[in-house]
Amino acid sequence: MLSDLISPETSPIGTRLCREVLPSSFLQRDVEVSILLPPAAAETAAPYPVLYLNDGQDLERLQLQPTLDALYARGAVRPFVLVAPHANELRVQEYGTAAHADFNGRGSLAGAYTNFVLQELVDFAQTHYKASANAAEAVIAGFSLGGLSAFDIAWHHPEVFARAGAFSGSFWWRQRAVGAGYTPADRIMHGLVRARRPHPSHRFWLQTGTLDERGDRNENGVIDSVEDCLDLIEELIKGGLDAQHALRYVQVEGGHHHPDTWGRVMPDFLIWAFGQEGGTATLPAPLPVVRLQLDPHLAPSIVPSSAPGQVEILPLVLPTDMPSIVPPPAAADLPTRQSDFAMPISRPVEGDFLPYAGNYINLVPEGTDPRRALRTQPQEIHIIFAGLSEAQTEQPYAPGKWSLKEMLLHQIDSERVFTYRALRFARGDGQNLPGFEQDDYVTCSGANARSLASLLAEYDAVRAATVVLAESFTDEQLNRRGTANNGPATVRALLFIIAGHELHHLNIIRERYLPFLQG
Repeated sequence: MLSDLISPETSPIGTRLCREVLPSSFLQRDVEVSILLPPAAAETAAPYPVLYLNDGQDLERLQLQPTLDALYARGAVRPFVLVAPHANELRVQEYGTAAHADFNGRGSLAGAYTNFVLQELVDFAQTHYKASANAAEAVIAGFSLGGLSAFDIAWHHPEVFARAGAFSGSFWWRQRAVGAGYTPADRIMHGLVRARRPHPSHRFWLQTGTLDERGDRNENGVIDSVEDCLDLIEELIKGGLDAQHALRYVQVEGGHHHPDTWGRVMPDFLIWAFGQEGGTATLPAPLPVVRLQLDPHLAPSIVPSSAPGQVEILPLVLPTDMPSIVPPPAAADLPTRQSDFAMPISRPVEGDFLPYAGNYINLVPEGTDPRRALRTQPQEIHIIFAGLSEAQTEQPYAPGKWSLKEMLLHQIDSERVFTYRALRFARGDGQNLPGFEQDDYVTCSGANARSLASLLAEYDAVRAATVVLAESFTDEQLNRRGTANNGPATVRALLFIIAGHELHHLNIIRERYLPFLQG
């Protein structure tokens, strides 16, 4: 075990950052751990309350140390120790639910990670940093998959952690893929919550952002990350959790699935977890969430009479002493769509595309509407890249191959080209459109000089525009055709090509890049 005190602070309000390397027999690797100690003036002989925070490698991106310094300076939090193990390239395997990997085999090491936390990390923090062994003084939290992991560990081990926080938690975690017979009952964490009652000591802080993603599996106008979290809250309440005293739900209007949003909302979480006595009263009341279901009878001008009937949504029971109501997202924030994809787009036939494109089209599963695939794919892209560093995304898996950044920008460029073709043909413009040389585009792209965050933001923007355009096409427009790269293409085929092209590259990432980076 190596210890490296980074910056021993002499300021009475300054936190102190330490770094340790903890060998783990469960994970079969050395785990770097960042520790933030309370200000020197707040030192005590008694054990400290403790926060175990997943994704410790992101403390700087979260601006966590300056945030803590500011909270200590104004006396907003009690002294506590923060213990933050770093994730590595195996993040998508080590985080998840210990009992179940997801449909794609992710989370296969979540059980080992849980054992690492319970049997190695906690003991280390208590032995070397005076972390409290009292479960009521121990909090575990995380972001995205790390939030799911934290919730799962606290849910099943209240004797160690009475409280948990999940920032944009990946509560979509499911045992069946969307388009392969998926139903809401396939969400793994929801099922685990249904299987047992909450412990009397359980307390949860849950956060989502209204721009966490754009996926909307059931086309009800509520993005999946928000709906999955609200559904989890409903399961907690059904199981007996007292929402008024044991739950804080924070929905950030305009919040993204990104450390910037999580860092900005961090003070709310830290005051909830470690606020001075009476300090939580200074927090704004969590807003109740009104779950609306569109009634076609009240909006005949925008909902066709053939629209399917309403899907019953059980009401969310929230504390009654919360005065405000969260307004629904503005229409401009929601992509337009066909009524409900009641009739999936039929597959293109021979003569609708060049032979090479059949390789992409065939990757889209039978019965899958490409519009739905376009909505759900970004989630997997973000999950893959969330576990990788900037340096890793700039490495080719073999000489002469693209880096992951170059591949991502290639996907963006190709989607723009294919979407442009679909637009031209849908508008009745059938003239021959030129092809493009993908390797020349990548060489001139400068992808490796850009940050991963900027590429993902561009990817999200392009995909959002693609989804809006794709969902605007009528049956007649889907059948229109033109010529591109000296061969035929229908609008219908181009939508399948866009979705299949991304599936092609996702397969390459899983089969070639990730094994290389993990090796």
